[in-house]
Amino acid sequence: MAVEENKQLQNELHKALLEAAKSAKSIGYNPTKFNQMIANEGGYTVAKKLIHRTSTGFEKLWELNRLDLSTESVILQKKFKPLFTKEELETAKTRLSEFGYEVEDISFDLPSLQPSGREREFNDYEDYLKAKVIFEHIVNGLKHRELDEVVLGLDKQKSKGYQSMGILHYLGMKADYKGIFEGKELKEVIEILREQGKGYEDSVCLLTILDDSELINTINSDLEAEEVEEGHGIEGNVKYYYGKRYERDSKNRRLAIKKHGTKCFACEFNFEEVYGKRGKDFIEVHHIKPLSTLEEAVEINPETDLVPLCANCHRMIHRKKDEVLSVEELKEIIGQHRH
Repeated sequence: MAVEENKQLQNELHKALLEAAKSAKSIGYNPTKFNQMIANEGGYTVAKKLIHRTSTGFEKLWELNRLDLSTESVILQKKFKPLFTKEELETAKTRLSEFGYEVEDISFDLPSLQPSGREREFNDYEDYLKAKVIFEHIVNGLKHRELDEVVLGLDKQKSKGYQSMGILHYLGMKADYKGIFEGKELKEVIEILREQGKGYEDSVCLLTILDDSELINTINSDLEAEEVEEGHGIEGNVKYYYGKRYERDSKNRRLAIKKHGTKCFACEFNFEEVYGKRGKDFIEVHHIKPLSTLEEAVEINPETDLVPLCANCHRMIHRKKDEVLSVEELKEIIGQHRH
């Protein structure tokens, strides 16, 4: 950990300990001596000392059934763990457990990664599918052939699981990773892998794509609002329907927003900056290819085929059906008339 980062974390620990002491006072225990120690020595130094002995304050908090306010409980918070050794954390956890206060496991040992170095299968699939392969394998315990069929949509008899296996092996996840996180939530898996550090960066980045519950709910709400506004249907010919459908597809819109953000590509308008909470995560998504070319369903790449546009810019691009502008053309128009 960098020196500056370590210092900042120590300051946060200091504040957290003072806040815990303040909360303790509100329930009838005033830790005067503890506060004096904090003021004289600093929270980090005091925490290091108290780890090695059961203090009077700890016992008092136990009597009040509020060991969540103890120094031991504070230092076991995930963000403060880097400040302490594994032995110190184990000591704090053991003391809490002995007094009947259970905390989550502070460590999670994983098998060593064994990256294959073979990129072909890994590069053949979009990030969303790779993330699903990882999650379904390490959490739900799906086998390679099952992953090829359920996630990648392949004939498992023909693929024999080699595609999913290639993705996982490139990341270093061999057979001993199958179902290793059984029963755990996605956020918890991401946090554990992030804490492991080097070697898990790609896996964390991919799994984060799946952690979109809030964004998904927002997008679905926006789509429902658009359907109500337009009478539960899309007018126009089939070509227009295809284009509009792909722009509104929940998955495509979500991935486009995650990749490009919610600032308009043309005028840089941001709904949240103007409308606050009501505008959070809102933007329309524009199909770069002219809608007239979409005569049949095609596979959409949210990274290269879709861009975020505000409602005004989106309408201006499509205003003349025989003269659909490119985003760059619209940006030039905006530049010429913006003062």
